[in-house]
Amino acid sequence: MNKNIFFIILSLFIATAFLTSSCDKVEPPYTVNNGSGIIADTVRKILFEDYTGHDCVNCPDAHIILEQLHTLYGDRLIVVVEHVGFFSRTTSELTYNFRSAEGTAYATFFGSLGAPLPKGAVNREKINGSYLIDRVGYPPYVSLAIDSMPEMPDIYIELTATYNSTNNTIGVDAKLTALKDFSAGKYNLSILVTEDKIIEPQKNSNPLIGTTPTIHDYEHNDVLRGAINNTWGDEFTDAAISIGQTFDLSYSNYKIGSDWKPDDLHIVAFAYYADGVNDKVVIQAEKIKLK
Repeated sequence: MNKNIFFIILSLFIATAFLTSSCDKVEPPYTVNNGSGIIADTVRKILFEDYTGHDCVNCPDAHIILEQLHTLYGDRLIVVVEHVGFFSRTTSELTYNFRSAEGTAYATFFGSLGAPLPKGAVNREKINGSYLIDRVGYPPYVSLAIDSMPEMPDIYIELTATYNSTNNTIGVDAKLTALKDFSAGKYNLSILVTEDKIIEPQKNSNPLIGTTPTIHDYEHNDVLRGAINNTWGDEFTDAAISIGQTFDLSYSNYKIGSDWKPDDLHIVAFAYYADGVNDKVVIQAEKIKLK
């Protein structure tokens, strides 16, 4: 598809989505009371994983799409950018290593490791039999995931995070509160670290975005750096969950990389089904800036 036409279609889609949803859009703070005494400022949020690479010439297009979707949906859209596979390799020009062991593991499991990039995944749900969608599918499937579900989430996630500059470690506390009943099963919480404002070269084929074939001062955002509590997180229960039930998880002494900038780090946490027909599907996501 011609890039100019592509961006015209995208802009029309975003504008239409905004006009049709803005009349009943709820502005923050999102205060909910589920009838059992739980009152919290929260809203349902989705996890979007963007599989990308600095050697992927079409990936900047996907980044622009995600920026426009974030403009529309704000913090309800939580993006994690994962540099994976062939297009994340380092070269004499692309010397920075964006890859992470966790990103490679996710790409292997969800099928993007050998796929042409960019690819995306919405809440780790299968769409038409696959976890992955092409960039032209980002707007409709993000909108469907957000607009088709109740604004009140099923689980409320409270996060606090601290940085110890003495030993370059992160500590995270997470409190999960159920806002509905859940049937018996396994439920996990994953906690990731992402970084913004990494200035490194990026291959590019679209002159509307920047220089071709390479943008030398490209700003990479939402880049997955690692997982604080293992690749697939930790199980917080393997039983039925009652409305109002809470779970507390705490982590300390996570060592950050020597080239990571603490001021640009964020903590992304998400609860998900860890077995059954909804295995791997994200229930709720949350993101905070590291303090």
